[in-house]
Amino acid sequence: MTTAHPSPLINATGPLYDEVPWAEAPLDARLKRLGELVVARDIENRITSVFDYVRHARKLYTEPRNVVVFGEPGVGKSDIMARYLEANKAHQAPNGDIKRPVLLIELQNSATPASVARQMLIKLGVGEEFQKLSTTRLSDLLKRQMIGQGVEIAIIDEFHNTLTDNGAIRLDRVAEWVKDLSKRKERTSENPYGSYEEVIPFVMVGTRKVRNIVDPSNNSQLFSITPRIIEIDRYHYTSSKEKRTFQSFLIHLDSKLPFDESSELGTKFADQLHIASFGLLRPLAHIVTFAAELALEEGTNRIHEHHLHDSVEEQRAVLQSCFVCEDATKEQLSRVVTNPFKPSVLLRPAIPRNRVGYKLEA
Repeated sequence: MTTAHPSPLINATGPLYDEVPWAEAPLDARLKRLGELVVARDIENRITSVFDYVRHARKLYTEPRNVVVFGEPGVGKSDIMARYLEANKAHQAPNGDIKRPVLLIELQNSATPASVARQMLIKLGVGEEFQKLSTTRLSDLLKRQMIGQGVEIAIIDEFHNTLTDNGAIRLDRVAEWVKDLSKRKERTSENPYGSYEEVIPFVMVGTRKVRNIVDPSNNSQLFSITPRIIEIDRYHYTSSKEKRTFQSFLIHLDSKLPFDESSELGTKFADQLHIASFGLLRPLAHIVTFAAELALEEGTNRIHEHHLHDSVEEQRAVLQSCFVCEDATKEQLSRVVTNPFKPSVLLRPAIPRNRVGYKLEA
């Protein structure tokens, strides 16, 4: 199993004002920069490399090389999957056929093989006439469509929604279905091993519960065709190396904010930001982007400590929800929102606002 830790690398799309001071840029452009900040990390490069490899390995092996990606909520799993899909969009082949090299779905609660198959068929653009088919016929139709549309890898996000509360596989049905569908081939005397187009690896993404599905005691056959297990970890902040990594990440983040001056996120405020976010990207994104919004509203040239304080205070419920996890450990259950930032020494009236939803993608 590979356990990977985040490392700093931040990109931003949209208008860039490298040659013009941010103070002179239109407010809309500065807000757009906030909404389009993307945090990419070494773990994302690792996952991309593994996905590319298992797609290529279809031509080398007679069985799929499935993948499990797991981590607690807020570490950026879904955003990484979405960016991989964005980088491998559906396209029209020279003969006019639609090719979808990557198929991505997100499961809802209590998913079953039939509901998963229907959801995948909808993503493939198949009409609703299949809705009442049996699971077997749905699976046959899905495999034909995946082969016909050139699917090279199928990613199922929120896979823990196929599991019971204790992490056991729901009657083994969904895990068995994934195993069978990924391996299913048309074998003939001329081609006893089938064609490589029929070998479609699956990626199962979710919380730590998903790790259990490839436990050999639960499903030894699925375990045998799932050689890649990758954990996405949060930022820890105990050792000197861990602190430097988080601080470096914040310095890079600071440099991409729509301000001309440093907000000292990675120097002055690194300790407090880790206390408030527990090293998770989702709450960190809420804190920093809303603090930046407050700074823009106030007309300052950087984020100040009272902006960070007010950001935490105004988002306590949102931040606390980021720490909620069904299969939380004892340490995770003990997490409570703490505001380590100092408020302004001046009493400022509340600023009414209609907030735009800013997202710092993980």
